[in-house]
Amino acid sequence: MPPATDYIRHAARLARKIQMDAAMGGEPRPDAEFYKALAKAFEEIAAGLEQGAKPRD
Repeated sequence: MPPATDYIRHAARLARKIQMDAAMGGEPRPDAEFYKALAKAFEEIAAGLEQGAKPRD
């Protein structure tokens, strides 16, 4: 079963939005939603790495 990537992709979309806002002259301001998605993304990454590190039968 492949690891989940929903939050990883969501955090990437939010990061791109922040970058685009900054490119248009705005101040890059990550909000609470960004940090929540980032934390969940790190959890998904860690789970995927742990899943890949388990020996296969």
